[in-house]
Amino acid sequence: MTPADIQDALTRADRLLSRLEATRDGDRKALATKTRAVAAAKGRLAQRDAVDTYLRELQQDANRRSVATFETLLTALVQEVLPGEKPVRLDLTTERGLPALDIAVERPDGGREDVLEDNGGAMTNVVGMALRLIAVVKAGVGRFLALDEADCWIAPDRVPAFYRVLDDGAARLGVQCLAISHHDVAGFDAGLTVSRIAGRPGTGVAIEGPAASCAAQWRPEMPGFRFIRLIDVQGFADATLPLSPGVNALVGPNNHGKSTVIRALRAVFYGEVRDSLVRAGASAGRVEIGVAGGRVLRYVRQPKRTPVNLWSLHEADGSLVQENGTTFETGGRDVPAWVERLYGITRVEELDVHVAHQKFPVFLLGEKPARRSAVLSIGREAGLIRDMQALQRERVTEDQRTIREGEREIARLRETLAALDGLDALAETLHGLHDQAGALAAEAARLRDRSALAERLARASRLAAGAAARARALADLPGPEVGAELGRSLAEARNREALGRRVLAAATDLAVARGRVAALADLPPEAPSPQDSAQAAAHVARLRRLRAGLAEAEERAAALRDLPAPPALRPDAAATRQRLAEIGRRLAEAEDRKAAARDGLAAAEAEMAEVLASTGGRCPACGTPAAPAALLAGHRHARAGEAA
Repeated sequence: MTPADIQDALTRADRLLSRLEATRDGDRKALATKTRAVAAAKGRLAQRDAVDTYLRELQQDANRRSVATFETLLTALVQEVLPGEKPVRLDLTTERGLPALDIAVERPDGGREDVLEDNGGAMTNVVGMALRLIAVVKAGVGRFLALDEADCWIAPDRVPAFYRVLDDGAARLGVQCLAISHHDVAGFDAGLTVSRIAGRPGTGVAIEGPAASCAAQWRPEMPGFRFIRLIDVQGFADATLPLSPGVNALVGPNNHGKSTVIRALRAVFYGEVRDSLVRAGASAGRVEIGVAGGRVLRYVRQPKRTPVNLWSLHEADGSLVQENGTTFETGGRDVPAWVERLYGITRVEELDVHVAHQKFPVFLLGEKPARRSAVLSIGREAGLIRDMQALQRERVTEDQRTIREGEREIARLRETLAALDGLDALAETLHGLHDQAGALAAEAARLRDRSALAERLARASRLAAGAAARARALADLPGPEVGAELGRSLAEARNREALGRRVLAAATDLAVARGRVAALADLPPEAPSPQDSAQAAAHVARLRRLRAGLAEAEERAAALRDLPAPPALRPDAAATRQRLAEIGRRLAEAEDRKAAARDGLAAAEAEMAEVLASTGGRCPACGTPAAPAALLAGHRHARAGEAA
């Protein structure tokens, strides 16, 4: 293995060690965090009983304060409607760790009597009505209360007092009320808004009420219901019940449809409905409730169709309300969440707080003590305490899970860290290996330097051996005087070679001259005229004419190109066109002559070139060197020794 391979292996070992150290550090941090979390959870669990006791006592204290207020209120209401009745007493106890409330009246001897079991119906009516008002307010939900025959067990002479108490309580608490009653309207206080049933179910029930005076009491932004309109709902073909912000009473004979209004409200807000709600012969029944801002909450029951129930919210112009991309229209069997959110009418602790059922006029008195306490303590303070208790229970569960899972995780982390205990020793070992690898690399470098030096020494030895061999070979050579003599001999040989080349060139020139003399020996003393001089002269003359015609044609063509655009035709336009055609024809002929002259000149030059090639490039007349173009230009050649 080379030092480079060793270094690569150590580098990989460093990376692996770094990852293991990072894992160990992370596990140590996780172990510390998990240990703190488990310790905190155990500390909270150690205080669990104290916290539970404190919250329970806090809730009991809040309930006791509410109980004192409730006792005062209920006693005042009972004695207002039923003068001389015994005071109402509330007993707060604990059942299975939860507060339990008993509602009773106190006898003169200090004993307690159950309101529902030991007293008359009038007491039950008054206390039940008061408990509903308290529950609506304490629940922090919609301030609306609908009572159906809540005065059924009260003597007629005490009914005005009952509604007087209801009106006063609703006004103080800001609760809008609708009371259904069969008592004579003369027994009601003049401050109530009274509507009455008219007609019969067979022919269509109507509602007569002070619609104008009710509408005048509302401002657009006020919460509450402006009217209830029933269309094809049991005995109602189309009837509207106007509502004021206070207490509203609907009166009329029995079995004429008063409770249908309550049934319609339970369908809208509780989803409690059957197909019998729809008027006989109609395909669907519709309930419309006027709400704030001119809007209308609409409910439709449509048997044998899907969806069977449809809730929707409409603007004053009838269009569907849309807010934040949501259209307020929902079908199905369950009341939409937006209906509960907008109007706050829902069941509280599974009880019908807002809309009372005619067949169950008793409210809370028949429930278990724990349920009574839960319903009557839904105020802000008690609600916060219950939230704290729920949070405490969740925290206890979470702490128990944290301890259970955390201890398992702590054990796992400790096992993992135990397996990584040798990392420090491994790091020291790896550090020593790095030092050894460095020393090995230094030795390898020194070895490479020595190898290079040995190679240089071997090369020097080879060079020395070659030099010695050359020295031995030179030792047998003659001395310097022999070398000088050889040099002089070589120079003389080179001079003789140059002289030989000059002699050969002179002999060649002499042979050429003798050939010329022999060739010219038979020439006449005077230079004969060339036999084809006339033909050459004709060619020359023709070429001159062609050049002149070509120049003239080019001048005419240029002049014609420079001419302006032809004016409007005159009477002699035909002659002009003929002249232009003639000029064009002549131009074409000139171009043809020019091309022919060029071709003739090329042919003449080719003929002259052939003649000169046959004479060795010399004039056949005088023997001097000549070119074909010079001969065609009419050059005169003279004999040797004469001026040209």
